[in-house]
Amino acid sequence: MRRRWLGVVLLVASAFLASPPASAQADLALVMAVDVSASVNDERFALQRDGVAKGLESQAVFDAIAAGAHRTIELAIIEWSEEQNILVGWTVIRSRDDLRPVVEALRTGNRPRVGWKTSVGDAIAKAAALFDSAPLKADRRVIDVSGDGQQNSGKLAAAHARDEAVAGDITINGLPITSGEEPDVDGWYRAHVVGGAGAFMIVATGHDNFSDAMRMKLSLEVAGKMPPVRYATLR
Repeated sequence: MRRRWLGVVLLVASAFLASPPASAQADLALVMAVDVSASVNDERFALQRDGVAKGLESQAVFDAIAAGAHRTIELAIIEWSEEQNILVGWTVIRSRDDLRPVVEALRTGNRPRVGWKTSVGDAIAKAAALFDSAPLKADRRVIDVSGDGQQNSGKLAAAHARDEAVAGDITINGLPITSGEEPDVDGWYRAHVVGGAGAFMIVATGHDNFSDAMRMKLSLEVAGKMPPVRYATLR
């Protein structure tokens, strides 16, 4: 009998040690949802990938992580058009070493085959669903949507998907790119994409400004802050 109880105790103890503690937390769970539809040619695609990588590598982002209560964020990245592709699954980031596989995926990964049209609503829904599998409990949950066009495809309207996410205590920030083809995309993002507690938008005036806009946006998101104005434009 004693041996049986000892076996049960050891089994429970090993299961406890193998599982993350229930109190494990992150300051932020962030899903980055990046547009790779037809309007994003190969040059723009490269600028976007490089801009996300540089934004994540910036000192401002790591200063914001270090200043957080848990000094931890968790990150996932999807690329989308008509469908969605998970480029980076959930990654817990506390140091630059933790970031290396994320940056490597951004700089070496092939462009996904996800169609050519722009389905912002389905992208938001996919991003929101990812939070169910996040490894840590987070104080804040944010979706970061970037793109250069309005929705022209998909099952879900962007505003409907946004409202569903916001109802689930998720904030959606926007980074529209006014590239010339759709110069009013920032107004559309404001009306159909951005929402939730502390939500904001930073507009990149063209893909050449994407990297600087992304760096600013990420540093604010990680720190839990907003720009001086809710709808800011980086020129």
